[in-house]
Amino acid sequence: MEWQSTPYSLLLFLAGVTSLLWALYGLKIRRIDGPKPYITAFVVLSAAAAVWAVSYGVQLAIPTLEGKLTVYSFLHVGAVVVPPAWFAFAITYTGRDDWLTKQTVAGLLVVPLALLLAIPTNPYSLALRDVTIETQGSITVLSVTTGPLYLLYLGYSYVLLLAGLALIVFDTVRSPGPIKRQGLLLVTGASVPFVVNVLVVLNLPPLGTMGINLTPVSLALSSVLFGIAVVRYRLLDLQPIGWDVAMAQMEDGIVILDTAERVIDLNPAAKRLLGDRTPVVGLDAESVLPSYEQLASGEQVSMQVTESDGNDRVVQLTRSRLANDGVTYGWVIVFQDVTVLERQRQRLLKQNEHLDAFARVVSHDLRNPLTVIDGYTSLAEETGDPAHFQEVHETVGHMKTFLEDLLVLSQQGRTVTDSQPTALESVVWAAADALPDRSLDVQIDTDVILHADRKRLQQALDNLFRNACDHSEGAVTVTIGSLENGFYVEDDGPGIDDDALETVFETGYSTRKEGTGFGLAIVRDIVDAHGWAIEAVRGGGGGARFEITGVETGSTLESKY
Repeated sequence: MEWQSTPYSLLLFLAGVTSLLWALYGLKIRRIDGPKPYITAFVVLSAAAAVWAVSYGVQLAIPTLEGKLTVYSFLHVGAVVVPPAWFAFAITYTGRDDWLTKQTVAGLLVVPLALLLAIPTNPYSLALRDVTIETQGSITVLSVTTGPLYLLYLGYSYVLLLAGLALIVFDTVRSPGPIKRQGLLLVTGASVPFVVNVLVVLNLPPLGTMGINLTPVSLALSSVLFGIAVVRYRLLDLQPIGWDVAMAQMEDGIVILDTAERVIDLNPAAKRLLGDRTPVVGLDAESVLPSYEQLASGEQVSMQVTESDGNDRVVQLTRSRLANDGVTYGWVIVFQDVTVLERQRQRLLKQNEHLDAFARVVSHDLRNPLTVIDGYTSLAEETGDPAHFQEVHETVGHMKTFLEDLLVLSQQGRTVTDSQPTALESVVWAAADALPDRSLDVQIDTDVILHADRKRLQQALDNLFRNACDHSEGAVTVTIGSLENGFYVEDDGPGIDDDALETVFETGYSTRKEGTGFGLAIVRDIVDAHGWAIEAVRGGGGGARFEITGVETGSTLESKY
C-alpha cells in the first residue's frame, strides 16, 4: 500500500505518543495510590486522545477512500470517549465522586456508543450523509458530510465539555494559591481543544479552512498542560480541588510547608489566626511560628494569637508529614482553636485555688476564734464573772461575719445572669444606704450608664465602701468618677502600701487582725464575672484608689440597644 508523506501525520503521531506517555504515567500513579476515580478518568482521557491522534495520522497517510473509511471508524473509538472521559475527570477532580455512579457512566456513553456503532453500517444515513476524497495541497483528505446522529453527538459532546469546564472554573475561583494555578492549567487545557474543534466544525479560518482536523493535536497540548499540573503541583498525588475547597472553609487553620520548611500555602482560617500579617508565603516556618522549633521536635505546642479582628485566641499546633510512597513532600501544620477549652481549664484552676484558699482560711481563721470561745467560756465557769461572756459574744459575731463573707465568695464563680444597662449613680447610693452606722461621705462625679448585673455590682461597691471605712479612723470620703473605659472608686483614707498593691485581691489577705480577707477578693471576682479588670493604685490624695476598666459605657450601649 502506498502512503502519503505529510508533516501533519508526523505531528499527529507525536501528539499521540505524548498523550500515551501521560496515560502510562497515570497508570503508574494508579498502582501507587490505588484506583482513585480522578486518576482512572485521567488515564482514560489521555489514552482516548492517543488513539484519536494516532488513528487520524494513519488516515491522513492512507491515500485511498476505502482505507481512509476503515481508519475513520477506528479513530472514533478514541474520539467519542474524550468528552465523557473529560466530564468524568472534571466531576471527580472537583470532589464530586458521588455523581459518578454506574448508572451515570452508562448514561454518559449512550450517545457516543450509538454513533460508534452507526458509523460502520450507517443505517438511514444517520451518521454520515456523504463521504468523498478532496485534495488539499499535495495530499488527499477525507471530506465528510455528517448526519443527524453525528450532529446530536457533537452537541452532546460540547455540553459535556462546557459542563466539565464550568465545574473546574467554579472550584478554581474559590481555591487558594497553588491549587488555583492547577485549576488554571486545566481550564486552559480544556479550552484549547474546544475552540479548535468549533473552528473546524464551522469551517472558520484559520484552522477550519485547512481541511485538517487539528483537534487531536490540541488534545496532546492538553495532556502536556495536565502533565505539568501532575508533575509540578503533584495534582494526582494530592487530593483534588474539591478537597482543597473544603480545607479552605475549615475553621481550623492549615499551613503547608515544603521540604525546606518554608510556607507554600495557608488557608483563610490560618491567615485569620496569624492576624493577616504581611504575606507569609515563602517565609521560613520559624519566622512565622515562634514555637516552631519546639513543634518540629515532635511536641504539641499551645500559643496565644491575635486574630485580624483583634480577638485573642488560644490555639494548639500539631505538625504532620506530607508523604506518599515513602517520599516526603512537605509538612502540614494544623491550628486547632482551643480557646473555649483553655478558658474552662483556667476557670477550673481558679475554682481549685478558691477551694484551697477556703480550706486554708477555714482551718486557720475558725480555729482561732473557737479557741478564744473555749478559753473565755472556761474562765467564766471558773470565776463566775459574766464579763468573759462579752468576749465570747464578740468572737461569735466575728465568726458570723466571716461565714457570711465566705458564702458570698464561694458564689462569685457564677457567671453574670442579669446584665443590663444600669445607672452607676443609683447603684452607688443603694450600696451607701445599705451601710449601717458608718461615717461615710460619698461623692459622685459621674452619671455614666454601664452594662452590668445590678445586684452583683452593688455587692462589689458595698465591699469597697466597707474596706474604706474599716481602714480609716473616723469619717471617710469616697469619690466615684469616670475613666475612659470604666470608672474608679477612691477614698481619702491611709491608702495601700506600694508592696501590697498586687496582693490586696488575694483570698484571705488582710492588714487588720479582725479582717476576713474576703472583701476585696469578692470585688475581684465580681469584676471578673463581668469581663472587666480591676487595679489597685495610690490615689491622688494618698488614699486607696480602685480602677475598674473594660466596661461598656455611654455611646457603646446606645449603639447596641
